[in-house]
Amino acid sequence: MKLISMDFEFKGTIYAGEKIRDHDTYSLLPADLQSLMQDLNGIIAYQGGLHIRGCVNDPDWHSIHYVWKGEFALHKIFSNLRPSDVPFAQDCLGDQYILRVGTVWHLMAETGELEDLELELFDFLEEVITDPVDFLSLEPLLVYLEEGNTLEPGFLLRPNPPFAIEAENYKLEKVRIEERLKDF
Repeated sequence: MKLISMDFEFKGTIYAGEKIRDHDTYSLLPADLQSLMQDLNGIIAYQGGLHIRGCVNDPDWHSIHYVWKGEFALHKIFSNLRPSDVPFAQDCLGDQYILRVGTVWHLMAETGELEDLELELFDFLEEVITDPVDFLSLEPLLVYLEEGNTLEPGFLLRPNPPFAIEAENYKLEKVRIEERLKDF
């Protein structure tokens, strides 16, 4: 299934958010993210490779509020995140994409390293759509899918051992989003 938003075409869609239900959180979002949410209230695309969260009350795993200001606020887990950072998306391994003062930042969840991608939101989305495998480093997901597995909404991949540890072989297992983020 393909989902087109504004001028963006997301392939491999396995989940599309419904209408905005969390208007309180929506009102706190930067204007560019509000614009995206009006057209597309979250999505899981590329067979689980990219999850853009939505303004919803449930499920928790799809809620921007839950990981921004709620009980699972990522700035409480990762010391280099600020309460004002908006964790709007994640990849299949739990790396986070954060809006900070108008640009997208990439938080490598295993190491906590935070990198300014120097891209505004819509430029980030254009890069994703142009080459999702390279830009989002989706090679582990491709291997997982080629082995006949699927990644359902609400789940991420956990490498064993973590990719931050050099090893000859890695095993990928599917785990709930909350469980994966507790690894860090």
